[in-house]
Amino acid sequence: MTIALSSVSTSPEAKNLEVTRRLLGSSAMATAPPDGGDVSVALDVGGLIRRLLLFDTYILYSVRLKEIPGLVQWFGLRGTLDLLSSGAMEIRCECAQYSEGNFNTPPCPSMTFQFHVLEAHIWEQYLIDCLPELRKTGLVGRQLMDLQTAVVKAVTHSDNRPMFAQDVAPAFEGDILSNNRLVKAAVNLLLLQRHGIRNVDNFELKMNKVGDDRFAAETNLGSKLSLSNEETHDIIKRALLGVAGLYQRIGEMKAHRAVSGFTEVELSLFRSKFEALADALGSNRNESRFLRTLSIAGLCDAVAPNQMVDVGQLLKIRSGPEAAEFRAWLTDIDRLSDTEVRDRVASLNAKLGLAAQTTTGKVLRLLATTAASAIPSLGIALSTLDQFLWDKFFRRSGVAAFIHELYPSIFTANGADVKC
Repeated sequence: MTIALSSVSTSPEAKNLEVTRRLLGSSAMATAPPDGGDVSVALDVGGLIRRLLLFDTYILYSVRLKEIPGLVQWFGLRGTLDLLSSGAMEIRCECAQYSEGNFNTPPCPSMTFQFHVLEAHIWEQYLIDCLPELRKTGLVGRQLMDLQTAVVKAVTHSDNRPMFAQDVAPAFEGDILSNNRLVKAAVNLLLLQRHGIRNVDNFELKMNKVGDDRFAAETNLGSKLSLSNEETHDIIKRALLGVAGLYQRIGEMKAHRAVSGFTEVELSLFRSKFEALADALGSNRNESRFLRTLSIAGLCDAVAPNQMVDVGQLLKIRSGPEAAEFRAWLTDIDRLSDTEVRDRVASLNAKLGLAAQTTTGKVLRLLATTAASAIPSLGIALSTLDQFLWDKFFRRSGVAAFIHELYPSIFTANGADVKC
Protein backbone atom coordinates (compact mmCIF):
# COMPACT_ATOMS: atom_id res chain seq x y z
CA MET A 1 0.00 0.00 0.00
CA THR A 2 1.63 3.26 -1.14
CA ILE A 3 1.07 6.58 0.56
CA ALA A 4 2.01 9.80 -1.23
CA LEU A 5 4.02 12.12 1.01
CA SER A 6 4.28 15.05 -1.37
CA SER A 7 1.21 16.66 0.19
CA VAL A 8 2.81 17.04 3.63
CA SER A 9 3.09 20.70 4.57
CA THR A 10 6.70 21.82 5.07
CA SER A 11 6.21 25.52 5.73
CA PRO A 12 4.37 26.20 9.01
CA GLU A 13 6.18 29.56 9.12
CA ALA A 14 4.20 30.64 6.06
CA LYS A 15 1.00 30.54 8.09
CA ASN A 16 1.04 34.13 9.23
CA LEU A 17 -1.39 33.81 12.15
CA GLU A 18 -1.24 35.39 15.55
CA VAL A 19 0.71 33.01 17.78
CA THR A 20 -1.85 32.91 20.60
CA ARG A 21 -4.53 31.60 18.21
CA ARG A 22 -2.57 28.40 17.50
CA LEU A 23 -1.92 25.72 20.10
CA LEU A 24 0.68 22.95 20.06
CA GLY A 25 -0.16 20.25 22.59
CA SER A 26 -0.82 16.62 23.39
CA SER A 27 -4.21 14.91 23.69
CA ALA A 28 -2.75 11.54 24.59
CA MET A 29 -3.27 9.75 27.89
CA ALA A 30 -0.26 7.44 27.74
CA THR A 31 0.28 4.32 29.84
CA ALA A 32 3.67 2.59 29.94
CA PRO A 33 3.52 -1.12 30.87
CA PRO A 34 5.76 -2.27 33.79
CA ASP A 35 7.71 -4.61 31.50
CA GLY A 36 8.82 -1.69 29.34
CA GLY A 37 6.71 -2.70 26.33
CA ASP A 38 5.00 -0.43 23.84
CA VAL A 39 3.20 2.59 25.29
CA SER A 40 -0.60 2.45 25.01
CA VAL A 41 -2.44 5.68 24.28
CA ALA A 42 -6.04 6.74 24.93
CA LEU A 43 -7.43 9.92 23.40
CA ASP A 44 -8.37 12.77 25.75
CA VAL A 45 -11.46 13.58 23.69
CA GLY A 46 -12.78 16.22 26.07
CA GLY A 47 -9.49 18.10 26.03
CA LEU A 48 -9.28 17.80 22.25
CA ILE A 49 -12.74 19.31 21.76
CA ARG A 50 -11.96 22.06 24.26
CA ARG A 51 -8.84 23.04 22.36
CA LEU A 52 -10.58 22.96 18.99
CA LEU A 53 -13.14 25.37 20.38
CA LEU A 54 -10.69 27.74 22.05
CA PHE A 55 -8.06 28.02 19.29
CA ASP A 56 -8.14 28.67 15.56
CA THR A 57 -5.70 25.81 14.97
CA TYR A 58 -4.76 22.90 17.22
CA ILE A 59 -1.47 21.16 16.37
CA LEU A 60 -1.70 17.68 17.87
CA TYR A 61 1.61 16.59 19.40
CA SER A 62 1.11 12.99 18.32
CA VAL A 63 2.59 9.84 19.85
CA ARG A 64 3.32 7.92 16.63
CA LEU A 65 -0.28 8.49 15.44
CA LYS A 66 -1.65 6.38 18.31
CA GLU A 67 -4.42 8.95 18.90
CA ILE A 68 -6.03 8.42 15.48
CA PRO A 69 -8.02 5.26 16.39
CA GLY A 70 -9.55 7.27 19.25
CA LEU A 71 -10.55 10.00 16.80
CA VAL A 72 -12.38 7.47 14.67
CA GLN A 73 -14.00 5.91 17.74
CA TRP A 74 -15.48 9.22 18.95
CA PHE A 75 -15.90 11.17 15.72
CA GLY A 76 -16.62 8.37 13.26
CA LEU A 77 -14.71 7.94 10.01
CA ARG A 78 -16.60 10.68 8.17
CA GLY A 79 -16.20 13.08 11.09
CA THR A 80 -12.48 12.32 11.38
CA LEU A 81 -11.94 12.93 7.66
CA ASP A 82 -13.87 16.22 7.88
CA LEU A 83 -11.85 17.35 10.88
CA LEU A 84 -8.50 16.51 9.28
CA SER A 85 -9.40 18.27 6.05
CA SER A 86 -10.85 21.38 7.74
CA GLY A 87 -7.54 22.92 8.76
CA ALA A 88 -8.77 23.17 12.35
CA MET A 89 -6.27 20.49 13.42
CA GLU A 90 -2.77 19.73 12.25
CA ILE A 91 -0.58 16.83 13.37
CA ARG A 92 3.02 16.92 14.54
CA CYS A 93 4.53 13.45 14.14
CA GLU A 94 8.22 13.58 15.08
CA CYS A 95 10.74 11.55 17.06
CA ALA A 96 13.38 14.29 17.41
CA GLN A 97 14.43 14.77 21.02
CA TYR A 98 17.44 15.27 23.26
CA SER A 99 19.20 12.19 24.60
CA GLU A 100 22.06 11.69 27.04
CA GLY A 101 24.80 9.11 26.76
CA ASN A 102 27.75 8.04 24.66
CA PHE A 103 27.33 8.41 20.92
CA ASN A 104 30.30 6.78 19.19
CA THR A 105 32.50 8.48 21.79
CA PRO A 106 34.48 7.34 24.84
CA PRO A 107 32.40 6.69 28.00
CA CYS A 108 31.70 9.58 30.34
CA PRO A 109 32.86 9.39 33.97
CA SER A 110 30.31 9.61 36.76
CA MET A 111 28.56 13.00 37.10
CA THR A 112 29.55 13.91 33.54
CA PHE A 113 26.85 14.15 30.88
CA GLN A 114 26.95 14.14 27.08
CA PHE A 115 23.93 15.37 25.13
CA HIS A 116 22.93 14.89 21.52
CA VAL A 117 19.78 14.99 19.42
CA LEU A 118 18.08 11.80 18.28
CA GLU A 119 15.90 12.00 15.18
CA ALA A 120 14.78 9.77 12.33
CA HIS A 121 17.42 9.36 9.64
CA ILE A 122 14.67 9.58 7.02
CA TRP A 123 11.61 11.38 8.38
CA GLU A 124 9.29 10.19 5.58
CA GLN A 125 10.09 6.59 6.47
CA TYR A 126 9.39 7.30 10.14
CA LEU A 127 5.94 8.62 9.21
CA ILE A 128 5.24 5.55 7.06
CA ASP A 129 6.33 3.30 9.96
CA CYS A 130 3.73 5.03 12.19
CA LEU A 131 0.82 4.46 9.78
CA PRO A 132 0.12 0.83 10.88
CA GLU A 133 -1.38 2.34 14.08
CA LEU A 134 -4.35 3.32 11.89
CA ARG A 135 -5.22 -0.35 11.35
CA LYS A 136 -6.31 -0.48 14.98
CA THR A 137 -9.44 1.39 13.85
CA GLY A 138 -10.63 -1.88 12.26
CA LEU A 139 -10.94 -0.16 8.88
CA VAL A 140 -9.83 -1.97 5.74
CA GLY A 141 -9.60 -1.35 2.04
CA ARG A 142 -10.68 1.99 0.65
CA GLN A 143 -11.75 3.38 4.04
CA LEU A 144 -8.32 2.70 5.54
CA MET A 145 -6.63 4.27 2.51
CA ASP A 146 -8.83 7.39 2.80
CA LEU A 147 -7.92 7.71 6.49
CA GLN A 148 -4.20 7.28 5.82
CA THR A 149 -4.27 9.89 3.06
CA ALA A 150 -6.13 12.39 5.28
CA VAL A 151 -3.69 11.86 8.17
CA VAL A 152 -0.65 12.34 5.95
CA LYS A 153 -2.10 15.57 4.54
CA ALA A 154 -2.73 16.87 8.08
CA VAL A 155 0.86 16.22 9.20
CA THR A 156 3.09 19.30 9.31
CA HIS A 157 6.86 18.90 9.22
CA SER A 158 9.78 21.28 9.29
CA ASP A 159 13.53 20.70 9.35
CA ASN A 160 14.48 20.23 13.00
CA ARG A 161 18.20 20.77 12.50
CA PRO A 162 18.15 24.60 12.29
CA MET A 163 15.81 24.72 15.29
CA PHE A 164 18.15 22.66 17.47
CA ALA A 165 21.35 24.28 16.18
CA GLN A 166 20.24 27.91 16.24
CA ASP A 167 17.68 28.05 19.05
CA VAL A 168 17.49 25.03 21.33
CA ALA A 169 21.15 24.05 21.84
CA PRO A 170 22.53 27.54 22.60
CA ALA A 171 19.69 28.33 25.02
CA PHE A 172 20.02 24.94 26.73
CA GLU A 173 23.79 25.25 27.14
CA GLY A 174 23.56 28.84 28.35
CA ASP A 175 21.03 28.05 31.05
CA ILE A 176 22.58 24.90 32.47
CA LEU A 177 25.86 26.81 32.83
CA SER A 178 24.46 30.08 34.19
CA ASN A 179 20.84 29.65 35.33
CA ASN A 180 21.41 27.71 38.53
CA ARG A 181 17.87 28.45 39.72
CA LEU A 182 16.32 26.68 36.73
CA VAL A 183 18.53 23.61 37.01
CA LYS A 184 17.79 23.31 40.73
CA ALA A 185 14.08 23.65 40.03
CA ALA A 186 14.34 20.74 37.59
CA VAL A 187 16.19 18.67 40.19
CA ASN A 188 13.52 19.45 42.79
CA LEU A 189 10.81 18.26 40.40
CA LEU A 190 12.61 14.93 40.01
CA LEU A 191 13.12 14.58 43.76
CA LEU A 192 9.42 15.18 44.36
CA GLN A 193 8.34 12.73 41.64
CA ARG A 194 10.72 9.90 42.48
CA HIS A 195 11.35 10.28 46.22
CA GLY A 196 8.53 12.46 47.54
CA ILE A 197 11.08 15.02 48.75
CA ARG A 198 9.90 18.65 48.57
CA ASN A 199 11.94 21.80 47.95
CA VAL A 200 15.54 20.95 48.76
CA ASP A 201 16.79 24.49 48.18
CA ASN A 202 20.01 24.48 50.15
CA PHE A 203 22.01 21.98 48.10
CA GLU A 204 24.94 23.00 45.93
CA LEU A 205 24.99 22.35 42.20
CA LYS A 206 27.29 23.78 39.56
CA MET A 207 27.60 22.71 35.93
CA ASN A 208 30.90 23.05 34.03
CA LYS A 209 31.50 22.54 30.32
CA VAL A 210 34.29 19.98 29.84
CA GLY A 211 33.95 19.27 26.11
CA ASP A 212 32.07 20.22 22.98
CA ASP A 213 28.92 18.48 24.21
CA ARG A 214 29.93 17.33 27.70
CA PHE A 215 29.06 18.88 31.05
CA ALA A 216 30.26 17.92 34.54
CA ALA A 217 28.27 18.47 37.72
CA GLU A 218 29.65 19.50 41.10
CA THR A 219 27.09 18.86 43.84
CA ASN A 220 26.57 17.83 47.45
CA LEU A 221 23.04 16.56 46.74
CA GLY A 222 23.93 12.91 47.33
CA SER A 223 25.45 13.48 50.77
CA LYS A 224 22.60 15.76 51.85
CA LEU A 225 19.90 13.22 50.95
CA SER A 226 21.89 10.01 51.51
CA LEU A 227 21.61 9.06 47.84
CA SER A 228 24.03 6.77 46.08
CA ASN A 229 26.33 8.19 43.42
CA GLU A 230 24.31 6.35 40.75
CA GLU A 231 21.01 7.78 42.04
CA THR A 232 22.43 11.28 42.15
CA HIS A 233 23.82 10.94 38.63
CA ASP A 234 20.46 9.70 37.33
CA ILE A 235 18.47 12.50 39.00
CA ILE A 236 20.71 15.23 37.60
CA LYS A 237 20.71 13.60 34.16
CA ARG A 238 16.92 13.45 34.03
CA ALA A 239 16.65 16.99 35.37
CA LEU A 240 18.94 18.28 32.62
CA LEU A 241 16.94 16.37 30.01
CA GLY A 242 13.84 18.07 31.42
CA VAL A 243 15.48 21.46 30.83
CA ALA A 244 16.42 20.36 27.31
CA GLY A 245 12.84 19.26 26.67
CA LEU A 246 11.60 22.65 27.85
CA TYR A 247 13.78 24.44 25.32
CA GLN A 248 12.76 22.01 22.60
CA ARG A 249 9.12 22.86 23.32
CA ILE A 250 9.89 26.60 23.13
CA GLY A 251 11.76 26.03 19.86
CA GLU A 252 8.76 24.17 18.45
CA MET A 253 6.47 26.99 19.54
CA LYS A 254 8.60 29.29 17.42
CA ALA A 255 8.75 26.87 14.48
CA HIS A 256 4.98 26.23 14.47
CA ARG A 257 4.06 29.80 15.50
CA ALA A 258 1.91 28.41 18.30
CA VAL A 259 1.56 28.50 22.06
CA SER A 260 2.10 25.27 23.92
CA GLY A 261 -0.23 23.14 26.02
CA PHE A 262 2.19 22.39 28.85
CA THR A 263 1.62 19.58 31.34
CA GLU A 264 1.59 20.59 35.02
CA VAL A 265 5.19 19.36 35.45
CA GLU A 266 6.40 21.23 32.36
CA LEU A 267 4.52 24.35 33.39
CA SER A 268 6.14 24.29 36.82
CA LEU A 269 9.58 24.20 35.21
CA PHE A 270 8.56 26.85 32.68
CA ARG A 271 7.46 29.15 35.52
CA SER A 272 10.89 28.79 37.07
CA LYS A 273 12.32 30.52 34.01
CA PHE A 274 9.49 32.81 32.94
CA GLU A 275 7.25 33.43 35.94
CA ALA A 276 4.66 35.75 34.45
CA LEU A 277 5.16 34.67 30.84
CA ALA A 278 4.15 31.06 31.47
CA ASP A 279 0.47 31.82 31.96
CA ALA A 280 0.33 34.16 28.98
CA LEU A 281 1.92 31.66 26.58
CA GLY A 282 0.31 28.46 27.85
CA SER A 283 -3.22 27.24 27.15
CA ASN A 284 -3.81 26.06 30.72
CA ARG A 285 -5.43 29.25 32.03
CA ASN A 286 -8.03 29.51 29.27
CA GLU A 287 -8.81 25.80 29.46
CA SER A 288 -9.26 26.08 33.24
CA ARG A 289 -11.60 29.03 32.73
CA PHE A 290 -13.60 26.98 30.25
CA LEU A 291 -13.88 24.03 32.64
CA ARG A 292 -14.92 26.39 35.45
CA THR A 293 -17.68 27.87 33.28
CA LEU A 294 -18.97 24.42 32.29
CA SER A 295 -19.03 23.34 35.93
CA ILE A 296 -20.97 26.42 37.01
CA ALA A 297 -23.44 25.86 34.16
CA GLY A 298 -23.95 22.22 35.21
CA LEU A 299 -22.17 20.79 32.16
CA CYS A 300 -18.94 18.90 31.73
CA ASP A 301 -16.52 18.12 28.94
CA ALA A 302 -16.76 14.35 29.41
CA VAL A 303 -18.20 12.34 26.55
CA ALA A 304 -20.56 9.52 27.52
CA PRO A 305 -19.71 6.07 26.13
CA ASN A 306 -22.91 6.00 24.06
CA GLN A 307 -22.25 9.38 22.43
CA MET A 308 -20.50 10.42 19.26
CA VAL A 309 -19.00 13.76 18.28
CA ASP A 310 -20.73 15.67 15.49
CA VAL A 311 -17.67 17.06 13.70
CA GLY A 312 -19.75 19.09 11.27
CA GLN A 313 -21.43 20.87 14.17
CA LEU A 314 -18.09 21.31 15.96
CA LEU A 315 -16.52 22.94 12.92
CA LYS A 316 -19.60 25.11 12.39
CA ILE A 317 -19.88 26.55 15.89
CA ARG A 318 -16.15 27.13 16.44
CA SER A 319 -16.16 29.72 13.67
CA GLY A 320 -19.50 31.31 14.58
CA PRO A 321 -20.12 34.66 16.31
CA GLU A 322 -21.22 32.99 19.56
CA ALA A 323 -17.86 31.19 19.87
CA ALA A 324 -16.00 34.45 19.20
CA GLU A 325 -18.08 36.25 21.85
CA PHE A 326 -17.54 33.39 24.30
CA ARG A 327 -13.74 33.35 23.79
CA ALA A 328 -13.54 37.12 24.27
CA TRP A 329 -15.65 36.93 27.44
CA LEU A 330 -13.66 33.95 28.77
CA THR A 331 -10.39 35.88 28.95
CA ASP A 332 -11.89 38.28 31.49
CA ILE A 333 -13.72 35.96 33.91
CA ASP A 334 -10.93 35.65 36.50
CA ARG A 335 -12.25 38.80 38.15
CA LEU A 336 -15.80 37.39 38.27
CA SER A 337 -17.20 35.38 41.14
CA ASP A 338 -18.98 32.08 40.51
CA THR A 339 -22.29 33.88 41.10
CA GLU A 340 -21.45 36.49 38.45
CA VAL A 341 -20.46 33.79 35.96
CA ARG A 342 -23.67 31.89 36.72
CA ASP A 343 -25.71 35.04 36.17
CA ARG A 344 -24.14 35.49 32.75
CA VAL A 345 -24.60 31.93 31.52
CA ALA A 346 -27.75 30.88 33.38
CA SER A 347 -29.68 33.99 34.40
CA LEU A 348 -33.37 34.54 33.72
CA ASN A 349 -32.50 37.12 31.06
CA ALA A 350 -30.17 34.70 29.31
CA LYS A 351 -32.75 31.91 29.36
CA LEU A 352 -35.52 34.22 28.14
CA GLY A 353 -33.25 35.41 25.37
CA LEU A 354 -32.54 31.86 24.28
CA ALA A 355 -36.21 30.92 24.48
CA ALA A 356 -37.19 33.90 22.36
CA GLN A 357 -34.84 32.68 19.65
CA THR A 358 -36.54 29.31 19.33
CA THR A 359 -39.06 28.67 16.56
CA THR A 360 -41.95 28.85 19.05
CA GLY A 361 -40.71 32.13 20.49
CA LYS A 362 -40.37 33.72 17.07
CA VAL A 363 -43.85 32.54 15.98
CA LEU A 364 -45.49 33.91 19.16
CA ARG A 365 -43.81 37.26 18.68
CA LEU A 366 -44.88 37.40 15.04
CA LEU A 367 -48.51 36.53 15.94
CA ALA A 368 -48.64 39.16 18.69
CA THR A 369 -47.32 41.98 16.51
CA THR A 370 -49.46 40.92 13.54
CA ALA A 371 -52.67 40.86 15.61
CA ALA A 372 -51.85 44.22 17.15
CA SER A 373 -51.43 45.80 13.73
CA ALA A 374 -55.24 45.52 13.24
CA ILE A 375 -55.65 48.18 15.96
CA PRO A 376 -53.32 51.04 14.97
CA SER A 377 -52.96 52.69 18.38
CA LEU A 378 -52.40 49.34 20.10
CA GLY A 379 -50.06 48.28 17.36
CA ILE A 380 -47.81 51.30 17.86
CA ALA A 381 -47.77 50.89 21.64
CA LEU A 382 -47.17 47.14 21.47
CA SER A 383 -44.48 47.55 18.88
CA THR A 384 -42.63 50.04 21.08
CA LEU A 385 -43.07 47.91 24.18
CA ASP A 386 -42.10 44.81 22.26
CA GLN A 387 -38.87 46.44 21.11
CA PHE A 388 -38.13 47.56 24.67
CA LEU A 389 -38.74 44.07 26.05
CA TRP A 390 -36.75 42.52 23.23
CA ASP A 391 -33.77 44.76 23.89
CA LYS A 392 -33.88 44.40 27.67
CA PHE A 393 -34.88 40.78 28.15
CA PHE A 394 -34.85 38.85 24.90
CA ARG A 395 -31.58 39.89 23.30
CA ARG A 396 -29.66 36.74 22.48
CA SER A 397 -26.60 36.20 24.66
CA GLY A 398 -23.77 34.70 22.62
CA VAL A 399 -22.11 33.41 25.80
CA ALA A 400 -25.29 31.71 27.07
CA ALA A 401 -26.08 30.39 23.60
CA PHE A 402 -22.61 28.89 23.30
CA ILE A 403 -22.85 27.16 26.68
CA HIS A 404 -26.48 25.99 26.64
CA GLU A 405 -27.19 25.45 22.93
CA LEU A 406 -24.05 25.06 20.87
CA TYR A 407 -21.56 23.23 23.09
CA PRO A 408 -24.02 20.42 24.04
CA SER A 409 -25.04 20.03 20.39
CA ILE A 410 -21.55 18.76 19.56
CA PHE A 411 -22.18 15.49 21.37
CA THR A 412 -25.63 14.44 20.20
CA ALA A 413 -27.53 14.99 16.98
CA ASN A 414 -30.52 16.56 18.77
CA GLY A 415 -28.43 18.85 20.97
CA ALA A 416 -29.29 17.14 24.27
CA ASP A 417 -27.58 18.49 27.37
CA VAL A 418 -24.30 16.95 28.42
CA LYS A 419 -24.76 16.67 32.19
CA CYS A 420 -22.02 15.64 34.58
